[in-house]
Amino acid sequence: MSNLMGEEAEQRRRLTKMIAQTSRLGNYALGRAFEKAEIPISREQWDVLVMLWEKDGRAQQEFANFLLKNRASITSLIDNMEKNNLVTRVPNPTDKRSKLVYLTRRARDLKDKVLNIAEHAILEITDGIDLDEIESAVIILQKCLSNINRYHKQITED
Repeated sequence: MSNLMGEEAEQRRRLTKMIAQTSRLGNYALGRAFEKAEIPISREQWDVLVMLWEKDGRAQQEFANFLLKNRASITSLIDNMEKNNLVTRVPNPTDKRSKLVYLTRRARDLKDKVLNIAEHAILEITDGIDLDEIESAVIILQKCLSNINRYHKQITED
């Protein structure tokens, strides 16, 4: 790719800035919605819960891979969820070095309420956007993710 100059450079910077702002503000809005409903979960904890509602009993490494976080960050995240009685860890019967994370009764009982709050937030965030516009945005963001993964691999191989 050649050096970016002029209008093209500005438009590409604007896109990456908008992606970052949308992510930060969307995460903040969802977190505030949970807080307002007196549900003590963060945006990252929401991701963990969704993964566990889809398949209970996952290794911590799965969360690290999905959330793109290191092992220490995931351990801290799961520790906080354990303190809030949302998850519990048990030794992995097939790999004694790891633990599996399971939902607690409290987390299972919160599922419908949390999903309703998240669905409402998503509808508010995407209000006024036609489905064809959403599909176009998804295609663009998939291309960005692919480029990020390629670039990340390139800069970490050296």
